[in-house]
Amino acid sequence: MKDDYFLAKWLNNELSEKDLEEHLSEKEINAFKKIIAATANLESPTSSPEELLNKFKQVKDKKTKVKKLNFSYYLYRVAAVFVLFFVSYYFLSSRDTIYTTTFAEKINVELPDNSEVQLNAVSEIHFNKSGWSKNRALELKGEAFFKVSKGSTFIVNTELGKVSVLGTQFNVVVRNQYFEVHCYEGSVSVNYLTQTVKLSEGSSFKVVNSKVSLTKNSTKKVPSWTHNTSSFESIPYQYVIAELERQYNVNVEYDEKSLSNTNFTGNFTHSNLDLALQAVCIPLNLKYSMQNNKVILQNNDY
Repeated sequence: MKDDYFLAKWLNNELSEKDLEEHLSEKEINAFKKIIAATANLESPTSSPEELLNKFKQVKDKKTKVKKLNFSYYLYRVAAVFVLFFVSYYFLSSRDTIYTTTFAEKINVELPDNSEVQLNAVSEIHFNKSGWSKNRALELKGEAFFKVSKGSTFIVNTELGKVSVLGTQFNVVVRNQYFEVHCYEGSVSVNYLTQTVKLSEGSSFKVVNSKVSLTKNSTKKVPSWTHNTSSFESIPYQYVIAELERQYNVNVEYDEKSLSNTNFTGNFTHSNLDLALQAVCIPLNLKYSMQNNKVILQNNDY
Protein backbone atom coordinates (compact mmCIF):
# COMPACT_ATOMS: atom_id res chain seq x y z
CA MET A 1 0.00 0.00 0.00
CA LYS A 2 1.51 3.25 -1.12
CA ASP A 3 1.43 6.31 1.05
CA ASP A 4 0.11 8.42 -1.88
CA TYR A 5 -3.23 6.54 -1.79
CA PHE A 6 -3.82 6.55 1.99
CA LEU A 7 -5.89 9.75 2.01
CA ALA A 8 -8.09 8.64 -0.93
CA LYS A 9 -8.68 5.20 0.57
CA TRP A 10 -9.38 6.66 4.02
CA LEU A 11 -11.93 9.15 2.58
CA ASN A 12 -13.55 6.22 0.83
CA ASN A 13 -13.69 4.24 4.14
CA GLU A 14 -11.31 1.58 2.87
CA LEU A 15 -8.76 2.07 5.69
CA SER A 16 -9.01 1.76 9.41
CA GLU A 17 -7.27 3.83 12.04
CA LYS A 18 -5.00 0.86 12.70
CA ASP A 19 -3.83 0.76 9.06
CA LEU A 20 -2.99 4.46 9.22
CA GLU A 21 -1.05 4.13 12.44
CA GLU A 22 1.02 1.29 10.96
CA HIS A 23 2.11 3.25 7.89
CA LEU A 24 1.85 6.98 8.85
CA SER A 25 3.23 9.16 11.59
CA GLU A 26 1.04 10.91 14.12
CA LYS A 27 1.74 14.28 12.43
CA GLU A 28 0.58 13.01 9.02
CA ILE A 29 -2.58 11.46 10.56
CA ASN A 30 -3.48 14.84 12.17
CA ALA A 31 -3.01 16.58 8.79
CA PHE A 32 -5.43 14.08 7.15
CA LYS A 33 -8.03 14.72 9.84
CA LYS A 34 -7.84 18.51 9.29
CA ILE A 35 -8.41 18.06 5.55
CA ILE A 36 -11.47 15.90 6.20
CA ALA A 37 -12.90 18.44 8.65
CA ALA A 38 -12.44 21.29 6.14
CA THR A 39 -14.12 19.43 3.29
CA ALA A 40 -17.02 18.04 5.29
CA ASN A 41 -19.38 20.92 4.42
CA LEU A 42 -18.55 21.11 0.71
CA GLU A 43 -21.42 20.32 -1.64
CA SER A 44 -21.25 18.85 -5.09
CA PRO A 45 -22.34 21.11 -7.95
CA THR A 46 -26.00 20.70 -8.97
CA SER A 47 -25.36 21.69 -12.60
CA SER A 48 -24.40 19.14 -15.20
CA PRO A 49 -20.91 19.20 -16.71
CA GLU A 50 -22.38 20.58 -19.96
CA GLU A 51 -24.05 23.48 -18.11
CA LEU A 52 -20.85 24.29 -16.24
CA LEU A 53 -18.91 24.33 -19.51
CA ASN A 54 -21.38 26.76 -21.13
CA LYS A 55 -21.18 29.13 -18.15
CA PHE A 56 -17.41 29.08 -18.35
CA LYS A 57 -17.51 29.96 -22.07
CA GLN A 58 -19.89 32.86 -21.40
CA VAL A 59 -17.57 34.34 -18.78
CA LYS A 60 -14.56 33.84 -21.04
CA ASP A 61 -16.23 35.47 -24.07
CA LYS A 62 -17.59 38.43 -22.11
CA LYS A 63 -15.57 41.56 -22.89
CA THR A 64 -14.47 43.75 -20.01
CA LYS A 65 -14.38 47.45 -20.75
CA VAL A 66 -10.96 48.92 -20.05
CA LYS A 67 -10.67 52.71 -19.88
CA LYS A 68 -7.49 53.79 -21.51
CA LEU A 69 -5.59 56.48 -19.63
CA ASN A 70 -4.93 59.39 -21.95
CA PHE A 71 -1.64 60.59 -20.51
CA SER A 72 -1.35 63.53 -22.91
CA TYR A 73 -4.78 64.83 -21.91
CA TYR A 74 -3.92 64.91 -18.22
CA LEU A 75 -0.48 66.35 -18.97
CA TYR A 76 -2.08 69.25 -20.87
CA ARG A 77 -4.50 69.87 -18.02
CA VAL A 78 -1.71 70.00 -15.45
CA ALA A 79 0.32 72.29 -17.72
CA ALA A 80 -2.69 74.57 -18.18
CA VAL A 81 -3.11 74.87 -14.41
CA PHE A 82 0.54 75.85 -13.99
CA VAL A 83 0.34 78.37 -16.85
CA LEU A 84 -2.80 79.90 -15.35
CA PHE A 85 -1.11 80.13 -11.95
CA PHE A 86 2.01 81.86 -13.25
CA VAL A 87 0.07 84.22 -15.52
CA SER A 88 -2.21 85.16 -12.61
CA TYR A 89 0.76 85.66 -10.31
CA TYR A 90 2.57 87.84 -12.86
CA PHE A 91 -0.56 89.83 -13.62
CA LEU A 92 -1.38 90.47 -9.98
CA SER A 93 2.19 91.21 -8.91
CA SER A 94 2.73 93.61 -11.81
CA ARG A 95 -0.50 95.54 -11.25
CA ASP A 96 -0.17 98.98 -9.67
CA THR A 97 -1.75 99.89 -6.37
CA ILE A 98 -3.88 102.99 -6.85
CA TYR A 99 -5.21 105.49 -4.33
CA THR A 100 -7.54 108.28 -5.41
CA THR A 101 -9.54 111.02 -3.77
CA THR A 102 -12.65 112.73 -5.03
CA PHE A 103 -14.08 116.20 -4.38
CA ALA A 104 -13.89 117.38 -0.76
CA GLU A 105 -11.88 114.30 0.25
CA LYS A 106 -8.40 113.78 1.73
CA ILE A 107 -6.78 110.50 2.70
CA ASN A 108 -3.59 109.22 4.33
CA VAL A 109 -1.65 106.40 2.65
CA GLU A 110 1.15 104.29 4.14
CA LEU A 111 3.64 103.01 1.57
CA PRO A 112 5.42 99.60 1.82
CA ASP A 113 8.52 101.21 3.42
CA ASN A 114 6.38 103.04 6.03
CA SER A 115 6.68 106.34 4.15
CA GLU A 116 3.50 108.40 4.44
CA VAL A 117 1.49 110.21 1.80
CA GLN A 118 -1.38 112.62 2.37
CA LEU A 119 -3.53 113.06 -0.73
CA ASN A 120 -5.39 116.30 -1.25
CA ALA A 121 -8.81 116.42 -2.94
CA VAL A 122 -9.14 115.09 -6.51
CA SER A 123 -5.70 113.51 -6.55
CA GLU A 124 -4.17 110.13 -7.34
CA ILE A 125 -1.02 108.09 -6.75
CA HIS A 126 -0.16 104.67 -8.14
CA PHE A 127 2.82 102.40 -7.60
CA ASN A 128 3.90 98.76 -7.66
CA LYS A 129 4.10 97.09 -4.25
CA SER A 130 5.98 93.97 -5.35
CA GLY A 131 9.04 95.85 -6.59
CA TRP A 132 8.93 98.67 -4.07
CA SER A 133 12.07 97.71 -2.11
CA LYS A 134 14.17 98.00 -5.29
CA ASN A 135 12.28 100.82 -6.96
CA ARG A 136 10.69 103.42 -4.70
CA ALA A 137 8.83 105.28 -7.43
CA LEU A 138 5.24 106.40 -7.85
CA GLU A 139 3.09 108.46 -10.19
CA LEU A 140 1.21 111.50 -8.92
CA LYS A 141 -1.73 113.42 -10.29
CA GLY A 142 -2.99 116.33 -8.21
CA GLU A 143 -1.42 117.22 -4.88
CA ALA A 144 0.24 115.23 -2.10
CA PHE A 145 2.41 115.78 0.95
CA PHE A 146 5.16 113.19 1.47
CA LYS A 147 7.01 112.04 4.58
CA VAL A 148 9.65 109.73 3.16
CA SER A 149 11.52 107.15 5.22
CA LYS A 150 15.28 107.03 4.70
CA GLY A 151 16.51 104.51 2.16
CA SER A 152 17.13 104.27 -1.56
CA THR A 153 16.15 107.11 -3.89
CA PHE A 154 12.44 107.95 -3.68
CA ILE A 155 10.95 109.30 -6.93
CA VAL A 156 7.69 111.12 -7.61
CA ASN A 157 6.87 111.20 -11.32
CA THR A 158 4.39 113.76 -12.66
CA GLU A 159 3.38 114.89 -16.12
CA LEU A 160 5.34 118.13 -15.66
CA GLY A 161 8.44 117.02 -13.76
CA LYS A 162 10.16 114.55 -11.47
CA VAL A 163 11.05 114.85 -7.79
CA SER A 164 13.86 112.77 -6.25
CA VAL A 165 14.75 112.44 -2.56
CA LEU A 166 16.42 110.05 -0.13
CA GLY A 167 14.44 110.79 3.01
CA THR A 168 12.59 114.04 3.66
CA GLN A 169 9.25 115.85 3.77
CA PHE A 170 7.92 117.73 0.77
CA ASN A 171 4.75 118.73 -1.05
CA VAL A 172 4.06 118.34 -4.77
CA VAL A 173 1.29 119.93 -6.82
CA VAL A 174 0.67 119.17 -10.48
CA ARG A 175 -2.57 120.47 -11.97
CA ASN A 176 -2.97 121.58 -15.56
CA GLN A 177 -0.01 123.93 -16.18
CA TYR A 178 0.71 124.42 -12.50
CA PHE A 179 3.65 122.53 -10.96
CA GLU A 180 5.04 123.26 -7.51
CA VAL A 181 7.42 121.45 -5.16
CA HIS A 182 8.00 122.71 -1.63
CA CYS A 183 10.67 121.18 0.62
CA TYR A 184 9.79 121.11 4.32
CA GLU A 185 12.69 119.01 5.59
CA GLY A 186 15.99 117.73 4.20
CA SER A 187 16.63 118.35 0.51
CA VAL A 188 14.82 117.66 -2.75
CA SER A 189 15.95 117.38 -6.37
CA VAL A 190 13.47 118.62 -8.99
CA ASN A 191 13.76 117.82 -12.70
CA TYR A 192 11.73 120.07 -15.00
CA LEU A 193 12.35 119.78 -18.73
CA THR A 194 16.15 120.12 -19.05
CA GLN A 195 16.49 121.90 -15.72
CA THR A 196 17.53 120.31 -12.40
CA VAL A 197 17.09 122.28 -9.18
CA LYS A 198 18.16 121.36 -5.66
CA LEU A 199 15.80 122.56 -2.94
CA SER A 200 16.78 122.87 0.69
CA GLU A 201 14.44 123.15 3.65
CA GLY A 202 12.04 126.09 3.29
CA SER A 203 12.53 126.44 -0.49
CA SER A 204 10.03 125.91 -3.27
CA PHE A 205 10.12 125.51 -7.04
CA LYS A 206 7.10 126.73 -8.97
CA VAL A 207 5.99 126.62 -12.61
CA VAL A 208 2.83 128.49 -13.59
CA ASN A 209 1.94 128.58 -17.28
CA SER A 210 5.56 127.67 -18.17
CA LYS A 211 6.96 130.50 -16.03
CA VAL A 212 9.51 129.24 -13.48
CA SER A 213 10.09 130.85 -10.07
CA LEU A 214 12.10 129.89 -7.01
CA THR A 215 11.42 131.04 -3.43
CA LYS A 216 13.41 130.46 -0.26
CA ASN A 217 13.28 130.77 3.52
CA SER A 218 9.69 129.75 4.13
CA THR A 219 9.01 129.00 7.81
CA LYS A 220 6.09 126.67 7.21
CA LYS A 221 6.44 123.17 8.66
CA VAL A 222 3.66 121.44 6.68
CA PRO A 223 1.41 122.49 3.76
CA SER A 224 -1.64 124.44 4.92
CA TRP A 225 -4.10 122.14 3.16
CA THR A 226 -3.24 119.34 5.62
CA HIS A 227 -4.84 121.60 8.23
CA ASN A 228 -7.91 122.25 6.05
CA THR A 229 -6.83 125.61 4.68
CA SER A 230 -5.72 126.44 1.14
CA SER A 231 -3.09 129.15 0.93
CA PHE A 232 -1.86 131.00 -2.16
CA GLU A 233 0.86 133.48 -2.92
CA SER A 234 0.55 135.36 -6.19
CA ILE A 235 -1.35 132.53 -7.91
CA PRO A 236 -3.58 133.04 -10.97
CA TYR A 237 -7.19 133.35 -9.86
CA GLN A 238 -8.32 130.42 -12.03
CA TYR A 239 -6.22 128.02 -9.90
CA VAL A 240 -7.75 129.42 -6.71
CA ILE A 241 -11.29 128.86 -8.00
CA ALA A 242 -10.40 125.36 -9.22
CA GLU A 243 -9.13 124.47 -5.73
CA LEU A 244 -12.31 125.89 -4.17
CA GLU A 245 -14.36 123.61 -6.43
CA ARG A 246 -12.28 120.58 -5.43
CA GLN A 247 -12.57 121.21 -1.70
CA TYR A 248 -16.32 121.85 -1.71
CA ASN A 249 -17.56 119.85 -4.71
CA VAL A 250 -19.29 122.87 -6.26
CA ASN A 251 -19.32 124.48 -9.71
CA VAL A 252 -18.21 128.10 -9.84
CA GLU A 253 -19.20 130.42 -12.67
CA TYR A 254 -17.35 133.72 -13.15
CA ASP A 255 -16.07 136.00 -15.88
CA GLU A 256 -12.80 134.25 -16.70
CA LYS A 257 -11.77 136.87 -19.27
CA SER A 258 -11.87 139.79 -16.89
CA LEU A 259 -9.92 137.83 -14.25
CA SER A 260 -7.51 135.99 -16.55
CA ASN A 261 -4.53 138.20 -15.60
CA THR A 262 -5.44 138.50 -11.93
CA ASN A 263 -3.26 136.91 -9.25
CA PHE A 264 -4.48 136.06 -5.78
CA THR A 265 -2.68 136.05 -2.45
CA GLY A 266 -4.60 134.76 0.55
CA ASN A 267 -6.30 131.63 1.86
CA PHE A 268 -9.66 130.00 2.44
CA THR A 269 -10.95 127.41 4.89
CA HIS A 270 -12.19 123.94 3.90
CA SER A 271 -14.83 123.78 6.63
CA ASN A 272 -17.23 126.62 5.75
CA LEU A 273 -18.22 127.46 2.19
CA ASP A 274 -19.59 130.94 3.00
CA LEU A 275 -16.36 131.96 4.73
CA ALA A 276 -14.32 130.48 1.89
CA LEU A 277 -16.30 132.44 -0.72
CA GLN A 278 -15.91 135.66 1.21
CA ALA A 279 -12.15 135.07 1.40
CA VAL A 280 -11.79 134.71 -2.38
CA CYS A 281 -14.35 137.38 -3.33
CA ILE A 282 -13.79 140.37 -1.04
CA PRO A 283 -10.13 141.07 -2.07
CA LEU A 284 -11.26 141.33 -5.72
CA ASN A 285 -14.48 143.23 -5.04
CA LEU A 286 -16.67 140.31 -6.06
CA LYS A 287 -19.99 139.10 -4.73
CA TYR A 288 -21.43 135.61 -4.90
CA SER A 289 -24.78 133.89 -5.03
CA MET A 290 -25.70 130.22 -4.85
CA GLN A 291 -28.14 128.14 -6.88
CA ASN A 292 -28.23 124.53 -5.65
CA ASN A 293 -24.67 123.24 -6.23
CA LYS A 294 -23.64 126.20 -8.37
CA VAL A 295 -21.83 129.33 -7.20
CA ILE A 296 -22.03 132.49 -9.31
CA LEU A 297 -19.41 135.21 -8.89
CA GLN A 298 -20.07 138.74 -10.12
CA ASN A 299 -18.46 142.12 -9.91
CA ASN A 300 -19.77 143.93 -6.83
CA ASP A 301 -20.62 147.01 -8.95
CA TYR A 302 -23.49 145.21 -10.70
